[in-house]
Amino acid sequence: MSLGHRRDSSRRAKFHRRSSLATWRCVKTAGNLITLLRKPSVAVATWSVLVLGLFVWRGDLSLSTPDQHAAAHMQPEPVVVRRPEAPQLPRTQRSGRVFDSMGFLLVGAEVVPADGATLKTDADGAFSVDLLRYQASDLLVRADGRRHEWLRTSALSPDPLTICMEPSAPWDTLPKPLEPAAMLRGEGEVQGVDRRPLANAFVNVLGTDCWGITDETGRFELPLPATTSMFVVHQPGGENGFGGFAALSSPFISPRAHGIVPLPTLVGQRAGSIRGTVRTIKGEAIAGLTIEVRGPGGRRRVTSGAGGVFVLSGLVPADYTVEPFAYRGAVGEAVEVKVDRAVVACDLHLTKIEEASVRVVDENGALAVGVWVSSSLHGLRRGVDQAGSDGFVSLPVGASSKFEVRMADSFVSCLVRQYNADAEPATLVIAQP
Repeated sequence: MSLGHRRDSSRRAKFHRRSSLATWRCVKTAGNLITLLRKPSVAVATWSVLVLGLFVWRGDLSLSTPDQHAAAHMQPEPVVVRRPEAPQLPRTQRSGRVFDSMGFLLVGAEVVPADGATLKTDADGAFSVDLLRYQASDLLVRADGRRHEWLRTSALSPDPLTICMEPSAPWDTLPKPLEPAAMLRGEGEVQGVDRRPLANAFVNVLGTDCWGITDETGRFELPLPATTSMFVVHQPGGENGFGGFAALSSPFISPRAHGIVPLPTLVGQRAGSIRGTVRTIKGEAIAGLTIEVRGPGGRRRVTSGAGGVFVLSGLVPADYTVEPFAYRGAVGEAVEVKVDRAVVACDLHLTKIEEASVRVVDENGALAVGVWVSSSLHGLRRGVDQAGSDGFVSLPVGASSKFEVRMADSFVSCLVRQYNADAEPATLVIAQP
């Protein structure tokens, strides 16, 4: 055998020995590993290493701060645009009271705002309603046996909100709702005679119960229920309540039917006031009574205080009618006064009106059985009744009462011939159709 051949055989033998040794080591290592894995402690350690490796790979064991980690994995989110909520318009609570035409409180009368829930008057005939501050608000007032009344008012007013309800008659029709108010708001300024801002002055839309009040700069806002308006300024007097300032504007025509419109500047002039007392015919002072004042400057109301004293200032110089509301069955007559100075005196007296039994007959003296009769005093209906089988009705009657008589079924009017209060019993003579 040659030397080269012997070297190749030796090399192959060494290679086979190394391969067998390596295979034997791998088999032994695998066997040892299997033996180790069969031990619980080793298996737990192995799974722990695998779990830790998974956390490291996910980055949960990173040394970075939570903000840095969140920023690294933060994905851009879509921008959400939310619709803004409707703005809440300013609102104000206003309180009022409801009476019947004889001056008695009406408990349980319903006050129905055009845009709100129905309210009922309490044991004092009072109610409180939530109104938009710069918008005219319509109220329907109703009560059993009373004429329904529609009232347009505003949240702000210097005058008491007092509602007088007349008795209803079977021939009455339901009042129609008021024409829709214009969705207008006026903004303006009031100045004094020295052209400086006039603060705390009330501004009224003439002929309505819509008001505004000036701030320290003389600026004001108020609802405009119509496109054509006139404005009246009322600023009360000083501590004594006398005089004050007043102004009456020229007619204003709005350039638009809705929105905010600028108003002409109003200049307050020296004004007059009415001061008086209200008493019963026996001289008893009446406190808490509403007195109405009507004139070119619109309709104002004021409440009598202690001793029956009332003062209404900030009036444009002119002729006015002063009339008290009824009070617990007592009725007062209107008084005419001329406001031509700082203070004008005006005393009012109320007379108790009792219900009277009145016999209704025709011109031939026959009883007018079944006819309906209503009595009115000083322009207000005070009572309604139907004649019974004896021809009698029971009504509040005064010396100057007026009567309306209608047939029982058709409600056709009957002509009133005569009312004899001195007869026994009092007698109403009518001409039947």
